[in-house]
Amino acid sequence: MLGVLPWVLYWVLIGNVMFRLVVCLVLAVAVGTQVVSRLRRQPWRIFDLGSIVVFAILTLTAFVFTDAILERWLQPLGNLGLFLVALVGLLVGRPFVWEYATEFVDATTARSDRLHAVTTTMTWLWVAVFAAMTVVTMIPPLVDEAATIRDAAGLLSVLCYWVLPCVLLGLAASASGLVPPWFEIRSVPVEQRETEETPAAATQSSAPSDIASDTLVLDVPQDSRHDEPFAVVLHGAPAGSAVELTATGNDLHGRLWRSAAMFAAPASGPVDIALLDPLSGDWERADGDAPLWAMRFAADGVTPDLFVPPTDPWLVTVTARVERVGEVRRTVRRHPPAEGVRSSTVEIDGRPGLLALPPGTAPADGWPAVACFGGSEGGFESQVGPAMLLASRGFAALAASWVDEGAPIVAVPLERFGTTVRFLADHSEVDSDRVAGMAVSRGAEGLLSAVCAHEGPRCRGLVLISPSSVTWQAIGSEGEIPDAPSWTVAGRDVPWLPVRSGALMSQLVRNAWWASRDAAAHRPTLIRLRPAYEAGLRGPATGAADARIPAEQADGPLLLVTGTEDAVWPSGPMAQEVLGRRLRPSDEHLSCRGAGHLVRLGVLPTDAQWTGGIALGGTRTAQAVAQRSATTRITRFLSAVTANSGDDRRRAVGTRRR
Repeated sequence: MLGVLPWVLYWVLIGNVMFRLVVCLVLAVAVGTQVVSRLRRQPWRIFDLGSIVVFAILTLTAFVFTDAILERWLQPLGNLGLFLVALVGLLVGRPFVWEYATEFVDATTARSDRLHAVTTTMTWLWVAVFAAMTVVTMIPPLVDEAATIRDAAGLLSVLCYWVLPCVLLGLAASASGLVPPWFEIRSVPVEQRETEETPAAATQSSAPSDIASDTLVLDVPQDSRHDEPFAVVLHGAPAGSAVELTATGNDLHGRLWRSAAMFAAPASGPVDIALLDPLSGDWERADGDAPLWAMRFAADGVTPDLFVPPTDPWLVTVTARVERVGEVRRTVRRHPPAEGVRSSTVEIDGRPGLLALPPGTAPADGWPAVACFGGSEGGFESQVGPAMLLASRGFAALAASWVDEGAPIVAVPLERFGTTVRFLADHSEVDSDRVAGMAVSRGAEGLLSAVCAHEGPRCRGLVLISPSSVTWQAIGSEGEIPDAPSWTVAGRDVPWLPVRSGALMSQLVRNAWWASRDAAAHRPTLIRLRPAYEAGLRGPATGAADARIPAEQADGPLLLVTGTEDAVWPSGPMAQEVLGRRLRPSDEHLSCRGAGHLVRLGVLPTDAQWTGGIALGGTRTAQAVAQRSATTRITRFLSAVTANSGDDRRRAVGTRRR
C-alpha cells in the first residue's frame, strides 16, 4: 500500500505548507516508494506510475504559476489527476484496488475472476468519490474569486476544500474496509447450508395399507416403468360428486412429495384424469401423468431440493376421496427397468460404472448400444436410470463415469470417453458397429470434444442434453480454477473459454444478505450460473475460435436437447451454433419451451428445479412436457441411428420426424 502514501501526505500538507515544497516532497516520496517496491520485487502498478506522472505535472505547475492561482486550483487539479489515474486503470482492466488486493491473497485467488469483479466494483466506488472530490473542490474558485484553500474563515472554502473531501474519503474508506468482511461473514451461512443440507440416501417410508370400497374402484397400473404412462381412473363416483385425488411418495432421501387435485365426477363414465380437467389443484389440464410430475416437495422443516427417485421401486400411494361416499387407496410401484433387464457393475480404467442389458438372448450380431455420461456431478449414478430405461427398450446401455463424484473438472483426459465407448463396443453381447453416445451438460461438452478429436471414438450418433459449443475453463467446488483447462487430449491442454464468475457478484451479494432469512424459512438460496458463461462467450473472438468444439468433424447425426429457460448456461444458443457449423439434415434439435437445464427421461416430479444451491431453471409444467418429449425423441433417434443394416437405418432416419 506504499503507493497511497504520497496522496495521504499531499492531502495533509496542501494548504498548510508552501505549495512548491509540498509537490516536490510528495513527488520524491512517490518515486521513493517505487524504488522500495522494486527492491522488494513487487510488480509495477498503473496507479503508482500514474501518481508519479500526476505529481510531476503538479510540480511543474507549481513552478510555472503564482501562489494566487495555486491556492485556488492546485487542490482540484490534484483530485482531477487522481480521478484520471484511477479511471485509466479501470479502462485498461487493472483497477487499482485489485492491484493492491493481490498482495494479500494467494496466487489462485489473485487470478480469479471473482476477485477481479469485486475489486473492480470497489474501484468504481473510489472513482466516483474522486470525481465528486474534484467537482466539490472546483466549486470555490468558480463561485467565489476570493475563495482559497488557505481561507479558514470562509464557509465555502472550508466546506469544499476540506470538510466534504474528507467526508467523502472517509465514507469510501469505511465502505472498502467494512464490505469485504461483511460479505465474507454473511457468505458463511450459504456455504454451511450447502454442506449441512446435503441429504443422505434413506429407506422409503412404509406405504399405508390399501383401502378397498364396495362402490369405488381405483384403477392404477400396479407395476410400471418411469417412462410408461401413469393412467389413473376412478369408477363408481356418483355424477357431479366432488372427487379429491392425491398421490404421495418418498424420494431417494426419504423426503415426502405430494400432489392433489379436485374433480367433478362426469354425468356418465369414470373419473379419468387423462380426459378430465381438474377443478383445482397442482395441475390445470387433463393429464394422466400429472399425479406424478405435479408432486410438490412436502417434507416439513426441510429445504426443498431436486427429486431423485429411489434406487428400489418407487412406492406411490394414490388416494381418491368422494364426498358422501368414502375413499379408496392403492400403493403401486414405479421402477426404471423392465422385468428381465440384467445389470452388473463394471470397472473401466479404475472408474466404476453399470452395464444394463436387455431381457432375453442377444441377437446374433449383438445389441445396439449406448454409452451414457452424466454432468459435472461426477460418478455414474445419475445415469443408472437412463441406462435401465434404454435397456428396457432394447439397448445395451452403460452408465459411465468420466470424473469422480465431487472431483474438480480440471485437465480431464478426453481419452476417457473413447475408452468407455470402446469398452462397450467390445462387449460380447454388443454389436460393435452400432454404438451411440448420450451425455448431459459438461459430459456432453466432453463427449462431443472427444468424438471430434483426432482418433476419437466412433459413434453412430450422439444425444447431447444441454450441450456446449465450446470447451470451458476448469471448475471446482469453489468456482473456476484460474489458468487451468477442463480437458486434455494426448497430454496437451484443450483451449478453453473463461467462466466469468465475476458476473455472479450481484447474486452472491444478494444471497449473502438473504441467506439467514432463507434458512429460517426453509427456502433455497440459489445462484444462476448462466451469466458467468454468457460473459465468457462474449470474450475475445480469437479465444472463442480456439475453444470452439469442431462439431463438423463428428461423423454421425446429432440430437441436441435444450431448454429455453436453462439457468446453468446458454445451451440453446450454443446448440444452434453447433448445428450452424454442421448444416446436416440428419441432425435434430429438440428445444423445449420453458424447460431448464436438466431434461430427464421418464415421468418424474418437476418441482424444485435446483440442487446444491444451483438453479437449473424451468417451470413445473414445461419440465413435464420436456421429459415426455425427450423420452420419445431420444429413443426414436437412437433406434434410427443404430438400425441394424444400412437399408433399415435409412428407413429409420427417414421416419424419425413426425
